Amino acid sequence: MKKRFDLSTLMRSKVTWAVVAEVLILLVCLIVRPDFFTISYQPSTGMLYGNLIDIVNRSSEITIIAMGMTLVIALGGTDLSVGALVAVSGAIALKFLRWDVTVYNTPGDYTVSPFFLVLVVPMLVCILMGLFNGFLIAKWEMQPIIATLILMVCGRGIAQILTNGKQFTTGYSPFRVIGQGSFLFLPMPIIITAVVVALVSLFVRKTAFGTFVESVGINRKASRLSGINAQMIIFIVFALTGFLSGISGLIYSSRIMSNDSNNAGLNFEMDAILAVVIGGTSMTGGKFSLVGTVLGSIIIRTIVTLVYYFGIASEATMAFKAVIIAVVIVLQSEPVRNYFSKRANARAKLANGGVK
Repeated sequence: MKKRFDLSTLMRSKVTWAVVAEVLILLVCLIVRPDFFTISYQPSTGMLYGNLIDIVNRSSEITIIAMGMTLVIALGGTDLSVGALVAVSGAIALKFLRWDVTVYNTPGDYTVSPFFLVLVVPMLVCILMGLFNGFLIAKWEMQPIIATLILMVCGRGIAQILTNGKQFTTGYSPFRVIGQGSFLFLPMPIIITAVVVALVSLFVRKTAFGTFVESVGINRKASRLSGINAQMIIFIVFALTGFLSGISGLIYSSRIMSNDSNNAGLNFEMDAILAVVIGGTSMTGGKFSLVGTVLGSIIIRTIVTLVYYFGIASEATMAFKAVIIAVVIVLQSEPVRNYFSKRANARAKLANGGVK
């Protein structure tokens, strides 16, 4: 028997309203600038350019971090350290590339350490930092917001210590590819993000891990009694979040070909949490939506693009962004979703002659 399409159920979905919000924002962008959807090809770089490409490209760091943040929030917690881990990752990468900066001030197309160390060590360190967060939460049963606040505060200090307070720059071509290169006519950060999202989705949805995360998030004690190793789940989630923060840090530092311990990853934790919430994952833990998180990240970047097109003064940018985000969240609120769901259900009854 063919299953009937249920519009009322669709209207109750937060992901649906995230899509609606993104379409509305893009529509406003199109009205403000009719050429908004123009996409061009640059033979010199072998890359496609345009606002839509730029939105997805520039949202890459937040999207990658938000993949881990989704699982953290599904556990009923938050990770405030991800922005600091981005700074640490970039600092370590540039340290391995240019520890000779005190001898040779001019950056060149070279690295003083094997390139695999430039890539691997930052991610390993970020994994260890994620495990540190997991240890405080799983073993010492600290509140996640308190446990991760430790690295949020001291992480940038660690990055400053690693680079002796200096801002290293590099001209190493293979490192530049991470944030500025292209593949299949698309910016490399988009490709990296697509691979990360696909792998994380396969890991949590094609194995029992996603179900375990939801179970621990709903009731940690009950999940333990049912045979789930809640502590191990917490360790894995925070280690994965640290790993993803390390990847994001490499992309960020590659974009600017430098480390910037003061500004790298600044407020990334807030944007990542916001992306998860806009995507429909509840802050109380339990069920989560990775697709919704990706949409949430893209919505945030689209709002930033909209702000630029409106020519909003820098002093008012954050306030304008907050107003739009507030509207998006209101659209996703339960009363609004229930209202449209009831209207859709009523229309369906009328279409069927008053018989459901």
